[in-house]
Amino acid sequence: MSRDPIRSPLPTLRPRWLATCLAGAALAGSLGWSSTVWASSQAQELARAEQRLVAILAQIERREINAALRAVAELTEEVPNFRAAQLLYADLLRMRTGSGPMGAQLAQTQTTPSTSNRSVADQSIAPPEFFQGLQSELQRRRQAAVDLPPPGMIPSNFLHLSPSVRHAIAVDASRSRLYVFANGPQGMELISNFYVTVGRNGVHKRAEGDQRTPLGVYFVGRQIPGEKLPELYGKGALTVNYPNDWDRLQGRTGSGIWLHGVPSDQFARGPQASDGCVVLSNPDISFLMESIDRRTPVLIAEKLDWVTPQWTTQQHKQDSFMQGLEQWQAAWRQGDTQRLSALYSAELAGAEPLSKRRSRLSSYGPLANLAIDDMSVYNWREAAGEIRIVNLHVATKGGNSPTVRQYWRKQDGRWQIFSEDVLS
Repeated sequence: MSRDPIRSPLPTLRPRWLATCLAGAALAGSLGWSSTVWASSQAQELARAEQRLVAILAQIERREINAALRAVAELTEEVPNFRAAQLLYADLLRMRTGSGPMGAQLAQTQTTPSTSNRSVADQSIAPPEFFQGLQSELQRRRQAAVDLPPPGMIPSNFLHLSPSVRHAIAVDASRSRLYVFANGPQGMELISNFYVTVGRNGVHKRAEGDQRTPLGVYFVGRQIPGEKLPELYGKGALTVNYPNDWDRLQGRTGSGIWLHGVPSDQFARGPQASDGCVVLSNPDISFLMESIDRRTPVLIAEKLDWVTPQWTTQQHKQDSFMQGLEQWQAAWRQGDTQRLSALYSAELAGAEPLSKRRSRLSSYGPLANLAIDDMSVYNWREAAGEIRIVNLHVATKGGNSPTVRQYWRKQDGRWQIFSEDVLS
């Protein structure tokens, strides 16, 4: 089935002298800025820091160099730990005096930034990588401002969200961007987007310690305030359930993949600088911690696939998977063991008898009286296979609403459940 056309992104204006400036002089090692203390009076300016930086880059594109220089001087004074802005300021100063940019040269040498400009989070990063990260951060932030997602589009992985899912998060690693959607009566709406850092070695996490960020559909677990964490995590963290059951089936290892903030002496990190977590600025992680519920879906993709909501609705209705799900609901309530056995994979049926799982769900009331109150369906596809992740909220007479989470896999043209659990 063809998808609705996606609008072409806006062109990025990048004259040669701007590209030189963006690649420019990371004099962060000699500017000697001190770290800031996060105070409530600064919160608004900190939240606007990226917006101001992008406006400065637009001024440079229009060749308004003097105005850009004044604006970046104010930005670095008010947000002195914004190292990407320091890089831009240093290059503008050198351009004004007729000196050539030296950022590219620094990125090719072993020149070490001063400790006041190199956060505790970056101590293990080699100097060339540090300077290259600053250059990439400038480019990613500017690109995000001129290449916005098409209006009204959503990621294709969100096939169907129940009304109980208030928000959804999607990370596009190729753009260093995190998108926050609100899910209301009119469907999903993009409400915020933030610059993020991913793993130092990129994505496609496979093993513990590989410094890569996993790709897949995950869910927020718990919220950990910053005061209970080391300085590295900033204002706090949201945990996600990596490895999920699909990851485990593929033999992927590792743990502790979180969305978290940055140390107080740093505004942001380079696009690829974490040990595998998704890292945001402290104002941005604070926004998420104030807004996001437990079990909020977190999609992490190398590149997001944007489609219309109408496309996802049609895909959901026409998906052959839905027929298998309906068969499961009918057979489960009727206690039809033979039909159920055909819907569960051999490894799951052997790991735990169907009767035991059925007994766990029946503890909430007679199965014949249970109804699916609402349902969310997420799609994930990769070289290893295609899966669906389903969260089913089961309505009971006692008012409890347990959630059944299932992982379905398509094999030989048939959908089967390879993992199932009743969540507390």
